[in-house]
Amino acid sequence: MRVLALGLFAVTVAMLAYALASLVLPGAELMPDHPSLPDFLLFSLIFISFPAVGLVVSWQRPENPIGWIFLAIGLLMVGSVFAAEYAGRVLHVGWVLPAYELVAWTGDWTWFVATGLALTFAVLLFPDGRLPGTRWRPVAWFAAFAIVGTMMAQAVGPGDLDGYEGAIANPFGLDGRLSDATDAIAAGGFVAILVAGLLSVASLVVRFRRARGVERQQIKGLLYPVCLFLVAQTAALVVQIDAVWLLALAGLAAIPVGAGVAILRYRLFDIDVVINRTLVYASLSVVLGMLYVGLVLALQVLLSPFTANNAPAVAISTLAVAGAFGPARRSLQSVVDRRFYRARYDAGRTIEGFAASLRDEVDIRALTAHLRTAAQRTLQPTSTSVWLRERRS
Repeated sequence: MRVLALGLFAVTVAMLAYALASLVLPGAELMPDHPSLPDFLLFSLIFISFPAVGLVVSWQRPENPIGWIFLAIGLLMVGSVFAAEYAGRVLHVGWVLPAYELVAWTGDWTWFVATGLALTFAVLLFPDGRLPGTRWRPVAWFAAFAIVGTMMAQAVGPGDLDGYEGAIANPFGLDGRLSDATDAIAAGGFVAILVAGLLSVASLVVRFRRARGVERQQIKGLLYPVCLFLVAQTAALVVQIDAVWLLALAGLAAIPVGAGVAILRYRLFDIDVVINRTLVYASLSVVLGMLYVGLVLALQVLLSPFTANNAPAVAISTLAVAGAFGPARRSLQSVVDRRFYRARYDAGRTIEGFAASLRDEVDIRALTAHLRTAAQRTLQPTSTSVWLRERRS
């Protein structure tokens, strides 16, 4: 099984290397809608994260299907990119390559399968490779039918292949009445995949609410990057800033990484620290960014009668934001702990109160009562007792 996993990963890397080489080889400028080298390298992080994590998981846990699903997702995604570069070299650059029509046909439907697996079974079977329960079995069957139906309808659709209009006709395309049916099935199948994906995410949320201990931490390992990707993607669509798009892509690439860490249980309980720090510093970035922009605009208005350029306003705003960094971070940390980590926040307050009582209290009975109260509020034991060592004369 390990040889098979390593072979799938090697094929994926080889196809990705070919696509990368196609970007720098002569004739790349002749291919329409060709991505730039920096953009392709960025997307390569996403392409390679799925098969890389899949290789590690299938190597360590070959009985867990999540590793094999990630390997399949990576292979199919990269296969679609490889097919576009392979056929594009023949059509636009004039290369002579065997079976380019068949390769283009394969790339026409592999992306749908990769998307379907990522949205449904990669989530539905997480983290142990089993369904959450028998009531989710219809969702699994619905997802399987949606993926297979969309793939088959796309594979035998009539006319030219998508992206190759007027150049490559579908070698297996159907004619007549069946052609209309394939178009309807392909459109409806993709909607069905999205519905199955939403149901799969719903199952993850339900499990998270009911889970405890290790399983809860494992589900956090997948939910955290998924939420990061969704929030960043939504923000990127609104603000249209390159940095936010990069954050969204980083979140997408982090999804298989988070899943792999959760499945292998590597430093699993550090996920709370990562989430806590992300909430704090993401909020801090937004607050300081708004403060900086507001100060620059306000100072420009106030200083415009006295200066001809914006340098003083920018300098003063920068110093003000730098000075506000520490207090703002501490305030936001307190807000995040109080809102999302209430038990830890209350425990910290209790320990601080007990430490203050140690400095001021000298009566041993009062200190014993404070100690028991602190233990009850922080550790919540079923019973408490205090042993005092007798002083020997």
